[in-house]
Amino acid sequence: MRVSTYMLFQNGERNIVERQRELLATQAQISSGKRINSPADDPLGAADAAAIRSNLAQFEQFKGNQGHARYLLNLGEAALAQFVDAVQDVQEKLVAAGNGAYGDDERRMIAQELEGVLGRMVGLANSSDGAGGYLFAGARENAAPFAQTGNAVAFRGDEILQRLEVSRDRFQQVKFSGDALFMKMRPGNGSFTTAAAAANTGSGVIDAGSVGNPALLTGLPYSIRFAVAGSTTTYQVVREDGSPTPPVVASGTYTSPASLEFDGIRVSVSGAPANGDRFDVTPAGFRSVFDTLAQAIDVLRQPASDAAARAKFVTALGGAQASVEQALDHLLLKRADIGAALAELDAYASLNDDRTLEYQGRLSAVEDLDYAKAVAELARRQTTFDAAIRSYSSISRLSLFDYL
Repeated sequence: MRVSTYMLFQNGERNIVERQRELLATQAQISSGKRINSPADDPLGAADAAAIRSNLAQFEQFKGNQGHARYLLNLGEAALAQFVDAVQDVQEKLVAAGNGAYGDDERRMIAQELEGVLGRMVGLANSSDGAGGYLFAGARENAAPFAQTGNAVAFRGDEILQRLEVSRDRFQQVKFSGDALFMKMRPGNGSFTTAAAAANTGSGVIDAGSVGNPALLTGLPYSIRFAVAGSTTTYQVVREDGSPTPPVVASGTYTSPASLEFDGIRVSVSGAPANGDRFDVTPAGFRSVFDTLAQAIDVLRQPASDAAARAKFVTALGGAQASVEQALDHLLLKRADIGAALAELDAYASLNDDRTLEYQGRLSAVEDLDYAKAVAELARRQTTFDAAIRSYSSISRLSLFDYL
């Protein structure tokens, strides 16, 4: 094999360049503190590090979503807490309105105060999210969800629930539809409502009633009808849908006070109903808290100058108080849901932090540098590089004449 001077020089130069590249790579590792500065350093390790960084970026996004979700939920909880306070104000005023010493003027003053509370409740239901939208509008952000005309309040939002991904495959509701919060409540005792017929002339009063046996409830409307003959008053409970045949489900002699039970329903009647008087017992459909308050205001504005009007007022006021109590229970449950969502966010935040710490540890194990090992390797490569230079220097000075 022929070895030329050019080949010797070329091999020497290539050896120096290679040793220099290794030395510079080790210096770069020490400077950056990373074992992998480019995919060429460790292709498998670089791919693993890229996957870990992707997960860390996702956890960072989850953390941002959790913060935004917590912000919106706290806003919603604060608005709902104030709304609950307003409903409790209504409760107190309706209890005060039942004071037997109050006349029509005092009740009208309470009605006027309740109108102010109604306006406050509408304002709270239109609470802003701080970014140009509304907390209780659903997905509609361009207009306030509730519009008030007189004492009538209409919902103009939608039922679309806005969610944010706060953990992998876990979406947290961050805004609520005002329809579910404020418009869909069960009046009365939550199962049915009671009311006096407008044509009643006696002093009979019916309470809001209660459920005696839920299994017997039919969900049908009833009427309790009274007949007076001399000193005897009788009653009949009639199913208004006409079934069964005959539709009378209970009857008897009435003596005040009386507790009547039929088809799982229990109501109490007191006072002296007149002949032909009637009380209606109707299944509780959905009613908004605003309508409940508006009806209570209307009740307080009605004069109660005689016994019959007073009896109607007492019945209507009792129904309004029961409806407001149901609304309060409904709102407290919704507020508890927001509290549960905030607690869940805290749990996901803790889990997210734990996972972030775990993946940061994995990333460190993959790409961080062992400084003691790197310094030793730097010293070795520096020695190798110096040796390559010295050997090349010695060889480059040799010629054939050195052997003659």
